[in-house]
Amino acid sequence: MVRPERRTRGDLVAAATITLVVVVVAASFWWNSSARATISRPATTPAPTPVPARMVPDMLRQLWTATSPRTLSPIVVGGTVVTGDGRTVEGLDPTTGQTRWSFARDTGAAGPATSGTDLCGVSYVYDLAVAVYPDARGCGQVSSINGGTGRRGPTRTAYADNRIVLSSSGSSVLAAGPTRLELWRSDLVRELSYGEIDARIKPVNQGIGMGCTLMSAAASDEAVSVLEACRDQKDLRLTLLKPAKEEDEPDTKNVPLPGVASDSEARVLAVSGTTTAVYLPSPRPEIAVYDDTGTKVSGTLLKGPPVLANPAQAVTRAGDLVTWWTGDSVEVFDSKLSYRYTIEAAGSVSPVGPAAMMAGRLLIPLSSGIGVYDPASGANQRVIPVSHPAGNGPVVPTVTSSMVVEQRGDALMAFGP
Repeated sequence: MVRPERRTRGDLVAAATITLVVVVVAASFWWNSSARATISRPATTPAPTPVPARMVPDMLRQLWTATSPRTLSPIVVGGTVVTGDGRTVEGLDPTTGQTRWSFARDTGAAGPATSGTDLCGVSYVYDLAVAVYPDARGCGQVSSINGGTGRRGPTRTAYADNRIVLSSSGSSVLAAGPTRLELWRSDLVRELSYGEIDARIKPVNQGIGMGCTLMSAAASDEAVSVLEACRDQKDLRLTLLKPAKEEDEPDTKNVPLPGVASDSEARVLAVSGTTTAVYLPSPRPEIAVYDDTGTKVSGTLLKGPPVLANPAQAVTRAGDLVTWWTGDSVEVFDSKLSYRYTIEAAGSVSPVGPAAMMAGRLLIPLSSGIGVYDPASGANQRVIPVSHPAGNGPVVPTVTSSMVVEQRGDALMAFGP
């Protein structure tokens, strides 16, 4: 070993000081990192791939129930049912309801103290569950978990509102709050953002400092549509957004909605491609459909105003159809949001939620069970006896293999043959 030409006491002190600083900085990074704040227990073996049902069962029995207040509808990814409760996301075996994997974050350990560390919400993209947690900047701590294995996937962090609504098109996730929204692709890279930001660097951004509240939003892979109530404007406006070269400078089209009051129950129901379906309560209750130029291309009048306790829960994509539960009926549209038909109450039997698709048949939860319908005509073929207690809000179904999983308020209930 070559002896250094010069090594003084000061050199040794400096080297020791640098080493100590590096250790302290590394320890600080680890102490404040998401890794230290994460409790991840992956599955021991990957979940088997579900086999699509060949026919709708004649009978369904209740298999299990689970608590999941942080999901708006049942999430089934990678052959696993995903729940969100408190700080914890769990992947359950669809047949038994037993926990296959779990994931939790203690965001208080990863940054400044917050008012709470419970989940903001859970959604999905492809085969990943997407869990959003709060920190000092809002609901912006995002983790993805592989549904089949429970292993951690891509993550992101961002400025966000303290309250958000998550929705998924299957291949992208929309996180929308009262002042800001973001669209994330499957690797959680932000494709589009709109509204207020923490650092107002680009004054060209729409929504910044305009005093607008984002009332309702929905998205596809290609576009986002949002209803805004803006300061000093008595009517709502519909804003159509499409990703552009800069994610925070989307292509924007504002569509006036004369006579639709800012405090009305108007809601964006669905976006398919660049086409948007919106519920407008006035001058008469209708579902209006707009193209990407802001032109109204169709309107479907409703018999009366719907019950909209939580419209984000009441819309589903069932195969190639889009369905919306109005409170006493189900409106059915095709993949381009063209109106097809309405499933109405018949006597004392009425729909209690939107639809799912199994084996080429439309399944709609009814007050008397689960109705089986011809998706082409909307004709009822039979009813599978299942108990649906009244007054529990929308019953939102999804299908995996020959099973039906329903979100009923804060609970999930699974039914199988």
